[in-house]
Amino acid sequence: MAAADEVIGAQVAASLVALAPTLRLTTARLVLRRLDARDESVAIAHEQDRRIMRWIRDPQPLDAILARTQSLLSPWTGEAGAFLAMAVTLRDDDAMLGIVVARFASIVDLTMEVGYRLHPDAHRKGYAFEAMSRWIEFLCAEMSVRKLTAWVAAPNEPSWRLVEKLGFSLEATLREHTRLGGEWVDERVYGLLARERRDATN
Repeated sequence: MAAADEVIGAQVAASLVALAPTLRLTTARLVLRRLDARDESVAIAHEQDRRIMRWIRDPQPLDAILARTQSLLSPWTGEAGAFLAMAVTLRDDDAMLGIVVARFASIVDLTMEVGYRLHPDAHRKGYAFEAMSRWIEFLCAEMSVRKLTAWVAAPNEPSWRLVEKLGFSLEATLREHTRLGGEWVDERVYGLLARERRDATN
């Protein structure tokens, strides 16, 4: 069975890698498209905006921000730990509002970690829920990912409330796991099984 899981995992990963360069998903109001060079300056600005990054990471040197941005813009290889980043835009405006991301936590187990971030001007409009709902549908229903996880800093209640609204279940609270703003904060770890999502929508 382990060998079969390895084959299936490799096939799913290869399919997603092949789709990644031209991947484009739509919702009623939004487009999710592959992050590319046109988004570089906005992506850097978002990394430097403490309103966006407060619960993600502490301020970083510019060279670290540039390196991280380049890694998101680079061709996605599907390797465990490497993020596939999708720009979120309006259907009638190609300017990047934010991103949704996914990376394999385990290719063999078909488990991916997902996340998102949006500019504050795009908050309170339902965009995050709309974008993440489509992202989850694509990964689980179209790409046959078995399980999704999401990690959220415990003080970031709006974010973990959104994750719960998307159908994720709290699986663990890692106490004083992440250092943010000079303090150790708890990290909430959520999981969503594709089969549970299918059952809920049938």
